[in-house]
Amino acid sequence: MNGQHVVVTGAAGAIGLAIARLFLTQGANVSLHYYHNVETLRSLLNEYSDQCQAFSVNATDEQAVKKGFADSCNHFGLINVCIVNHDVFKEDDIPIWAMSLDQWQNTINVDLTSYFLYAREWCRQLKHLKPANDDNINASLIVIGSVAGNFGRVNHIDYATAKGALQSSFIKSLKNEIVHIIPQARCNVVTPSWIQTAMTEGLIQQGKHIQTLRTTSLRKLGSADDIAQACLFLASNRTARHITEEVMMIHGGMEGHALW
Repeated sequence: MNGQHVVVTGAAGAIGLAIARLFLTQGANVSLHYYHNVETLRSLLNEYSDQCQAFSVNATDEQAVKKGFADSCNHFGLINVCIVNHDVFKEDDIPIWAMSLDQWQNTINVDLTSYFLYAREWCRQLKHLKPANDDNINASLIVIGSVAGNFGRVNHIDYATAKGALQSSFIKSLKNEIVHIIPQARCNVVTPSWIQTAMTEGLIQQGKHIQTLRTTSLRKLGSADDIAQACLFLASNRTARHITEEVMMIHGGMEGHALW
């Protein structure tokens, strides 16, 4: 990753922070895209002051995403790797008959439409900035999905639908389009199950993860570092140069959710 330019969205969250730190330790230049709470990024900005820069971006705002890409490119040049990691998940269990249209539309907007915006702008800057000799250029898009996109998620149909779309038709279509810009360009999905972070601590204390662990062969929760390592593997044209359209499941052998 030495000298590669990597964009990480949702960089202020636990998973985004772990991804950004790992890529920085591998010599990458990292554009940290966040929306709120820049304070969690201070340690990276101080420790890797020459390798990273933070940009506040509202991922659902088309013009903000365009500006975030332009500012990142102006700072570090061509974006080799784009890791789209942000999302929204409403903790309250709400079945479809009780779900408001506002909740549905907001989740789809954040968890699906904004991914389209990031993928589109990544492709546009590749077309604009790619070198004349692009035979060895590393170009990799990674989106963070969820096991909800594979198994569904009872009382969270909005979230499961958005993730399922990313992990099926979106990635299958995109991988056939990006090669028309750079022949060796790749796109893949990393799909976590329950990850132990500060955000999930309350749900874990309520025992809401138990039904997942009952179907998981490793019988433990993953960590943000597990997701970061998967992203690093897929981002590199040394370790994953012939891997595209892969949905990498980081779920400890999960087979679904126990419903009863």
